[in-house]
Amino acid sequence: MLAGLEHLDERYVKAVGYASKAKQQGRPKMVLIGDIVGDDDTQVARAASEVVRICNARGAEGFIAVSPETRKKFWLDRARTAAIAKHTNAFKINEDVVIPLPRMGDYCDGIERINIELSLRNKLRLCDALGRYLKGDLPIRFYEDSVDKAALIYDRRKQALSAIESVNARWQWLYDNLDMPLPLAESLFADYGIQVGELSNRAEQPSLFHRLQDYSLRASWKQELLPRLKEIFVGDNFRPIVERIEALHKETLRGRVFVALHMHAGDGNVHTNLPVNSDHYEMLQEANQAVARIMELARSLGGVISGEHGIGITKYEFLNAEELASFHSYKQQVDPEGRFNRGKLMPGADLRSAYTTSFSLMGFESLIMQQSDIGAISDSVKDCLRCGKCKPVCSTHVPNANLLYSPRNKILATSLLIEAFLYEEQTRRGISITHWKEFEDVADHCTVCHKCFNPCPVDIDFGEVSMNMRNLLRKMGKQSFNPVKAAAIAFLSTNRPSSVKLMRKLLIEWSYKAQRLGSFFLRPWGRAQLAHPPSSTGKPEMREYVIHFTNRKMPGKLPTKTARALLGIESDQIVPIIRDRHKTQTDSEAVFYFPGCGSERLFSQVGLATQAMLYEIGVQTVLPPGYLCCGYPQRAAGQEDKAQEISTDNRVLFHRVANTLNYLDIKTVVVSCGTCLDQLLDYEFDKIFPGCRLIDIHEYLLEKGVKLDGVGGDRYVYHDPCHSPMKLQDPLKTVSGLVGAKVSKSERCCGESGTLAVARPDISTQVRYRKAEELKNDAEELRSDGYDGPMKMLTSCPSCMQGLQRFQGDVEQLEVDYIVVEIAKHKLGKNWMKNYIKQASNGGIERVLV
Repeated sequence: MLAGLEHLDERYVKAVGYASKAKQQGRPKMVLIGDIVGDDDTQVARAASEVVRICNARGAEGFIAVSPETRKKFWLDRARTAAIAKHTNAFKINEDVVIPLPRMGDYCDGIERINIELSLRNKLRLCDALGRYLKGDLPIRFYEDSVDKAALIYDRRKQALSAIESVNARWQWLYDNLDMPLPLAESLFADYGIQVGELSNRAEQPSLFHRLQDYSLRASWKQELLPRLKEIFVGDNFRPIVERIEALHKETLRGRVFVALHMHAGDGNVHTNLPVNSDHYEMLQEANQAVARIMELARSLGGVISGEHGIGITKYEFLNAEELASFHSYKQQVDPEGRFNRGKLMPGADLRSAYTTSFSLMGFESLIMQQSDIGAISDSVKDCLRCGKCKPVCSTHVPNANLLYSPRNKILATSLLIEAFLYEEQTRRGISITHWKEFEDVADHCTVCHKCFNPCPVDIDFGEVSMNMRNLLRKMGKQSFNPVKAAAIAFLSTNRPSSVKLMRKLLIEWSYKAQRLGSFFLRPWGRAQLAHPPSSTGKPEMREYVIHFTNRKMPGKLPTKTARALLGIESDQIVPIIRDRHKTQTDSEAVFYFPGCGSERLFSQVGLATQAMLYEIGVQTVLPPGYLCCGYPQRAAGQEDKAQEISTDNRVLFHRVANTLNYLDIKTVVVSCGTCLDQLLDYEFDKIFPGCRLIDIHEYLLEKGVKLDGVGGDRYVYHDPCHSPMKLQDPLKTVSGLVGAKVSKSERCCGESGTLAVARPDISTQVRYRKAEELKNDAEELRSDGYDGPMKMLTSCPSCMQGLQRFQGDVEQLEVDYIVVEIAKHKLGKNWMKNYIKQASNGGIERVLV
């Protein structure tokens, strides 16, 4: 059976960025994607092969997806169709018609006819605009004051106008004679200087239209007019003229209307869409005229103008009284006073009362768009198509936890707020404080995981947008002060050993104990929050904030000192080189290890386990001097200036390290944190250590053949962080290879998300609600397999390690650890940390002054 058949026309093929699978060069004219299903594999394969044979017989090519992964790849193009309106800021006229299948080809021909007319009409408008411009005062680039402008232009103006007139006449003739029989039209080609290619159109009675339809005859600005004008106005003196000519083309092209089709080809339901710019009145009028022709075309082919998307205000005027009578009668019965959707789908309900905002019109005179980063934020979200493809992957979209802040919804909210900013600025009322609070609320509801980027048809990364929004709030003095968040950022930013020690005592040891104590006493209220998380629109009251902050216990039994303090290498004046002198030589491989804040200041066992495993495999490990942060926490918090300062200082320092240790020939930079890796990608390490690569410690260990043998029947579950550090292959494959056993994956965000859990614990409560469900499902899956041991949860992010440990009250026998720490336990023994510190301190550390 044919279970699905979807069609994309040429314009949709271009919009979705279709990567041709055909050997032939160029973009295909159309694409059909189908699902063939059955109970017999052989019969399904034969049917698929027959489809390919039919394609080949008609000058097309067919391809078969034989695996679920390939099938998903095929259908991804269909999922991105909303991208057709990217160039018009997601604004388009949607028409939905149903055409009898035997007449589908005629409908497509009719739409192509409309498109060719619209294209030629736009080109004729361009000729008119160019003619008016060239008859006026032309800008010339003078290098000497004594040059005569008239003499410099000479007869170039006349040549250009003549060229435009000639091309205009040719395009006008094409426009006026589309229905001319092809033999007659071809006899006149020489009179208009028309060159053609081989005709591939198989129409029984071909006309001039069919030549244009199959591209054997082209009306092309780039081929027919632009080269000639550039030839006339060649030279640097005339560069301003050429630039203005190209600008006129761009302006005229912006108003070009076209009709794009994609359809459910199996049942004749055709989505007929016209992208338009909402601030271009002439374009809107021309599009509406095209819609009238489309409705007439559909009816003439025995089709209907209402498809799966109903009527709406755009089709009402095309329905006759007989077709509307039954609806009007029903509406009168159920709503005699007209309270529901007042005026909609009733006499007089057409586009005359329709309204849509236009940022292009509103922002034209607005100073705030020019004076702040609001304009850049507006520009970064303007292409949103409202398709909702981002919802399934978004951490802050958990409807059953009262959390509805998907990127789609946040972009809608951001657009509305920017509209309010523009209105208030234009009316000189000043921007409302409430609006800034709402703006901050939208920015707060983001874990900055960047997972919305991949499914987005127009490549919007709302994680980047959120950071820009936070940065804007800080720069304009509108960001709320949160002492807990400020203290956390200060702890991560400081690099003085005494400050790190003091702040670790206050913020980690004492504060964690206080939080755990508060969690015990506030447990009844905390449980109520966990069972039914309240909505997080706006910051919570202090009482609610405290309960959110304590409803899940912070981890206990943290290391008492940082990794550097335990090894005695806290000075920022030395570069530590750690090596096992029994396994390494002068020319042994050297790596540069950037531990980051979480692996060094908070969970020091992570940094030490990384060093211990590198020590074990005989690698020389170079550490940066002193305590360093990569800069990402500051950037995520909206402190872009501070993040840039940290990044610049680090890069300068690393260049000094590279110059000092040039004899080591470092080719690998290792990290143990995904957030650090994402930030370090901008450091351009290949310019610091020429030819080096940036890699996660776990992928590096797998590359070196490190693997656990015989884990004693333990069952592992892997939590892949939002900022996954494993980039070379599927992280699950890497983890399974390291532990030497099957590992299942636990989905969804843990809710810690850097400083989110302390800045907005109310949002974290909602995010964790979804993660708690996932963890319970993971545990049930293990138990259903007959496993009754502890569920060992592995991760590769310090923040996630903290966040996952807070679920130990929700899931029985949940043990959380870092992958590299688990490897160190099995490979180096139970007392691995104590032994490593002893070995490294006993002649294993070389201290180089920098």
